Amino acid sequence: MESDISDSDDEVIDIESDALEVVDVDMDTESDVFELSNGESNIVTGIPEMNTDIFDIETSIPEMNTDIFDIETGIPEFDKGDIETETDVVYSDTRLPENVLPMAYRLDFYTSIENSTFDGKEEIDIEILKDTNSIIFHSENLSLSNITISNENEVLKPNSIRFTKESNFVTLNFNETLKSETNYTLHMQYSGKLNSYNMGYFIKEYYNEDDSQSRMAATQFEAAEARRAFPCFDEPQLKATFQLNMTVDDGYNALSNMNVVEIKEIENSNLKQKKYIFANSVKMSTYLVAFMVSKFQSISDKYNDVDVSIYFTPDLIKDTKYSLKLAIKLLKFYEDLFKIPYPLPKLDLVGIPDFWVGGMENWGLINFRSESILWNEETGTVIDKYGVVTLIAHEIAHQWFGNLVTMKWWDNFWLNEGFANYMQNIATNVVEPELGITNNWYYEYHFIFSNDIIDKINSVYNYSPNPKYHEDWDIISIYNKGESIIRMMEFWLNKMNDNHSTSTTSIEDNYFYKRIHEYLDLYKYNNVDSQQLYETLESYDDNGQPLYHVSEIMESFIKQKGIPIVMMERISNDHDQIITLSQEQLVSIDIKQKNTMIQGNSTWFIPYSYSIYSNSTGKPELLESHYITLEDNDDRKSKTTISLPTKDDEATNTKIFIKGNEDQKGYYLVQYDDESIQVACEWLKSDLNFMSYINRAGFISDIFNQLLEDRAENPITILNCLDYLKNEKSTIVWIKVLEYFNVLIKRYKRNNMEKNELIMKYISDLIKNIFEDIGWVEKEKEGIEKKSGIEDNTIINRKELRLSLMDLGDHNEENNRAKALYYYNEIKNGTYSENLEEYILDYIFETGIKYGDVDESDIDFILNKLDSETSKFDKYSLMSGLKQVSDASLRKKILEKFSNDIENDFNLDDDEYQDLKIELLLNWASEDYYLCFTFVRDHWDDYFKEKYLNDNDNLINLIEKIYSKSKKENEHFQEIATWINVIDKEEKKINLENEIIDKDHNDNNLENEENENDPIILWLKEHY
Repeated sequence: MESDISDSDDEVIDIESDALEVVDVDMDTESDVFELSNGESNIVTGIPEMNTDIFDIETSIPEMNTDIFDIETGIPEFDKGDIETETDVVYSDTRLPENVLPMAYRLDFYTSIENSTFDGKEEIDIEILKDTNSIIFHSENLSLSNITISNENEVLKPNSIRFTKESNFVTLNFNETLKSETNYTLHMQYSGKLNSYNMGYFIKEYYNEDDSQSRMAATQFEAAEARRAFPCFDEPQLKATFQLNMTVDDGYNALSNMNVVEIKEIENSNLKQKKYIFANSVKMSTYLVAFMVSKFQSISDKYNDVDVSIYFTPDLIKDTKYSLKLAIKLLKFYEDLFKIPYPLPKLDLVGIPDFWVGGMENWGLINFRSESILWNEETGTVIDKYGVVTLIAHEIAHQWFGNLVTMKWWDNFWLNEGFANYMQNIATNVVEPELGITNNWYYEYHFIFSNDIIDKINSVYNYSPNPKYHEDWDIISIYNKGESIIRMMEFWLNKMNDNHSTSTTSIEDNYFYKRIHEYLDLYKYNNVDSQQLYETLESYDDNGQPLYHVSEIMESFIKQKGIPIVMMERISNDHDQIITLSQEQLVSIDIKQKNTMIQGNSTWFIPYSYSIYSNSTGKPELLESHYITLEDNDDRKSKTTISLPTKDDEATNTKIFIKGNEDQKGYYLVQYDDESIQVACEWLKSDLNFMSYINRAGFISDIFNQLLEDRAENPITILNCLDYLKNEKSTIVWIKVLEYFNVLIKRYKRNNMEKNELIMKYISDLIKNIFEDIGWVEKEKEGIEKKSGIEDNTIINRKELRLSLMDLGDHNEENNRAKALYYYNEIKNGTYSENLEEYILDYIFETGIKYGDVDESDIDFILNKLDSETSKFDKYSLMSGLKQVSDASLRKKILEKFSNDIENDFNLDDDEYQDLKIELLLNWASEDYYLCFTFVRDHWDDYFKEKYLNDNDNLINLIEKIYSKSKKENEHFQEIATWINVIDKEEKKINLENEIIDKDHNDNNLENEENENDPIILWLKEHY
């Protein structure tokens, strides 16, 4: 469907203020279906300009006859004696019928921030596609009135109105037939309440710098919430234009998707108000409509003809300057890459306090959680900057992927989010190259496939006709796996087109992005399904046959759960060498043991890459790379054969290694034979840089999977290989290795102490060098530590690696323990002079208390620091230490101090600190639940009750855990149960049916049965 930007001067309207003629109706109902038909009523809502004899001066909200309609729920009330049987066919589908097409909306809103209410008038231009006697649209929690439909010749009133609660359908039934290929305008008025749960049209309260409180209203319509703000055809494929007017009270301003064309001053019954009239929008889906009413301030700049602005609370607007500059850089990058200009005259980025998601890509008015776009160029850290850049890059990418071109239905939501996730990394690497995040996507790659092999995520494509099934969206699959599959296809298609250039200067000229330009240009302002993307990415031979099998590849990865593993097996004779390739679904051995029904029978159409390395020149070097397809063959025994370079008779010492999955761009794993592992590891020990760090990370990840999933020919070969890690410097390689070490630790954690100690000795030996190299003190301020000569040695990666190394400290790893105890003693003795980051201090205090020689002096030291206003240690770090206290007398000492604080009203206004105390009790409750119970019980009235009434989740979890532990141990159970029944009698907030599972006793870990012949343990005993 062709679409162009409308001429806003012609399309801007200001709906007349006179109330529309009241529709006379009766009401009928059956279960969740409510119907209005002929009878007396006076349901009137409107905007502030209406006749004052029906306008409430005090509240600025139009009055209505509440005997007829419930303003809060939008469900008509009725007198059962007036029920009338109708002959209209009830529409029972969950999707809208395809007989009406909305073309243009005109909305005239009034929002009362003071009263948390809104109301308005609406006109929707529609085209009738098929003769019908009814029109169905969406409305939820709205009161509707004065509904008519008109064309050039007549105005029609519905003879009955039906509301279906489950689908949010409003059905207008007419005596007259609405003719196809005829345009009509639907008129109505509506009103509703601003909600407090961040969906639809919602209200937000926040504190200013001077502790005063302010309020603002904003919208969040994805996926099916626009219907909570105005009646609409609320499905993504039903795009239309939107022209909004927003009337607000004095002191407030209004924003919407489009630019303001006029602001009218309104004097209405002594109330000063302003009406913001916005330009008509481009054609877009309802979930992208957005508006906001606030007292925010803004900073602005221009990019070409686009006004770019940040709107924020006045006290923090100064810290958004970086985000403004960044938004302009990103607009330029995306325009240059896609070769399609940003189509709106303005782009606003808004920081909403406590917004429930990181960001929402509303066209021209992007909402963010406020702290997500704050970065002070003088005091901000590189890590925080990274978060700001990637989030803004993600949401601005959506202005093309999702806004300009939108999926037809939510089953293809990955077309929005997979692409935005993919583009955020590409864009960040270009606009902020000093961050050095070229291959940081590989962090999440392991996380995705580790969930895929244990059957924890759904397929990327997952159809449901229910428009609100988004509540069950699998975010990992849609966002992260979708991104990984797009990355695989970008790499594959460029390689198949012999375009080996991946430099950022020519990225827009490669095959993939040329085709993405065609895709965006061809379907702009329209909706697509995945096949239309595949067709655009494909090329065809002279006979019209596809060259790259894009559809087959993508469908096999998008519509199936799981991940394939490609088994490479070398077959050699004196002169010829071949590799056979076969595939199967990789399912974790742990899952197979627990659920014998999950065997993994899927196969894929795999775009496979492999690189051939040889030492024929005396050192290992890359000879060549190849790109083939492994077909989705029902015969799982089918194998693909590839030939390797022939050995020279004189070069008898020449060896060849085949690395599968070049640069780890493919969403599959590789299984190597023993000979290949031996060759690669021999070379790694002598020249680890013969492979790039990303290829080393992939190879080590693959052989670790073989080791842990019982797929190795000889586990000893892999264990011997890992010794090379003592010389490995790549942060990304080590981050991956440490993830596998944690799996290895969990596997043997509860078998016996001897095995656990062997594992920890082995790991401590391997990590010793990298542990010293990476250190705990971050001295660099630039993103990349260039002097190291290690490409991935960035601040971001080093922090990630430190966190991974410190995770080993939870298992009493000796390098971490020794360093933490050293710093803890320095802190306690007053000789600490470093400026370690908070996450490291958290670990130092935890370790110092857990593994140090702790006595009352340690507790006094920490408690004094908690009370000190000048302490340089964060309360969270200090409380992290107290959580580790295990001695009963010391725990009592701590609670005595907390009791004194409560009795003396000391520090109780620090909500964050008080919540940390509850977290501490939650941590102790596994071992000392009765001590925790008595403390909560004794201070219920003067401390805990208020938190309980305010729905403090940690407190409720604590009480449930105390109950569960007492029930399990059958001690003090009756006492605790009786007390809970008393305090929870009225509110019923505590769920005594919850089964509390202690983290330390979670059986989801990989567990080996006792096996005296376990090759891993036998090898460890021999070497450690």
